[in-house]
Amino acid sequence: MALNAKKITHVCLDADDTLWQNEPYFRRTEREFYALLKHKLTEREAEDKLFQTEMANLDTFGYGVKSFTLSMIQTALDVLPADESAPAIRKILDLGKNLLSEPVVLLPGVKETLEKLAPNYHLAVITKGDLLAQERKLEESGLLPLFGRVEIVSKKDTSVYRSIFRAWNVNPENILMVGNSLKSDVLPATEAGAQGVWIPCEDNWKHEETEEPENPPYTKINALTDLLTVLL
Repeated sequence: MALNAKKITHVCLDADDTLWQNEPYFRRTEREFYALLKHKLTEREAEDKLFQTEMANLDTFGYGVKSFTLSMIQTALDVLPADESAPAIRKILDLGKNLLSEPVVLLPGVKETLEKLAPNYHLAVITKGDLLAQERKLEESGLLPLFGRVEIVSKKDTSVYRSIFRAWNVNPENILMVGNSLKSDVLPATEAGAQGVWIPCEDNWKHEETEEPENPPYTKINALTDLLTVLL
């Protein structure tokens, strides 16, 4: 679906894996976690067990590194005997702390693209996850001065987007939501009335995977830099 670029006044962007690298850090940490369980489970079994635990914990712990760390701890307690769980939990806590301190690596062309968009549009971030972790990444990214609004929410669904748009007092058709996740960035935003741009990511979390609709209500591009061609 082609954008109605003339109507767009606000460009909203997801953060993790749209502005900067994120999922590769999680995949590496998962591999290190699976190694702790390798004498009890195969890597595939450990992956399935951890994912099941994460899904069961989402409503309680939400999204982000801290939730992920708690789910790794619970999985280890479920799998390992008592005499092995304590040293494993110490290692898992170190993995979680390391994940929280990973450097913020901007994806190619992000800063330059936002700087070109900023004179023409109101820029905003709408992201989910742990408040402190997302605030740190935004601060360290160097992008914060470019954004007029930052929304860090516990989840991203249609009702959340509608609430944000109402609070901004902006007509949703004047808003463009850009992100790497169809499930949480693009489809619920378009259902709330916004326009959408999807930038597929090679390394998505399984929970964020969803099938593309036959008649997509969004525009698909290869990289954030392509947004300039679409809008300007």
